[in-house]
Amino acid sequence: MDWVKLWQKIIVERRIKKPKNWDNEADKFSKISRGDEYRENLFSKMKISKEDTILDLGCGEGSITIPLAKKAKNVTAIDSSKRMLEILESKCKNQSITNVKIIKEDLEDVTLDELGNYDIVLLSRSVSGIYKINETLSTINNIANKYVYITIFGPNNMKFEKDFYNLIGNEDFSFPPYDYLFNILINMEIYPNIENLEIKTISSYKSIEDAMNNGKWNLDNLTKEEKNQLQDYLKKNLSKNKNGKLEHPDDKRDWILFWWKK
Repeated sequence: MDWVKLWQKIIVERRIKKPKNWDNEADKFSKISRGDEYRENLFSKMKISKEDTILDLGCGEGSITIPLAKKAKNVTAIDSSKRMLEILESKCKNQSITNVKIIKEDLEDVTLDELGNYDIVLLSRSVSGIYKINETLSTINNIANKYVYITIFGPNNMKFEKDFYNLIGNEDFSFPPYDYLFNILINMEIYPNIENLEIKTISSYKSIEDAMNNGKWNLDNLTKEEKNQLQDYLKKNLSKNKNGKLEHPDDKRDWILFWWKK
């Protein structure tokens, strides 16, 4: 099996048929990224000392970068979204964080010559958008002196969303599965540890409108009729929890952690 080609086929389909403008999504992502125990569970698996230097690839608005900076010597944060980095810069200023270096760059373009070596390389929630997967994995492996950590969606991710897309007859352009990443790494003679981050928190919403506009549905790619169908789907399937918010048991993320020691 050519795992790289299989991976790239899915990436191409997503980029053509379901593009995502992260500048437009940045402010929403800043709010929802703190909604579950992802960060806490990720940090519990990472080996970080106060003397470590960290490269945070796909840093987004800094929900991981800021606490990393408090644990390590310094962090270099890279993302392709200008708005994400603006939010990160604002957070650093507001919290008097001075050991974060921010770089706007596509993750596929980073090189060892440009960045040098870091003790730890983290690719958090970003690997599923990378087309040049072989080259990028090789680069981050060469950059890391101690550890590489990568998180990718697990097999039970987005069950709630997939049920909706199946209902309206839309083809669901999924993300590359975690087993593709495993086989690509094995073929590169990198043998990672694999763990599920055990996310238990279910997403909850103040209203149907809140559930529609949280960023997960990529509404720009839905027709007016499909948006109406989505509203009906949410009304039918979401129920109130004990706190009066709307939720569904399948509406949660599933994250797999790959990591290896150099």
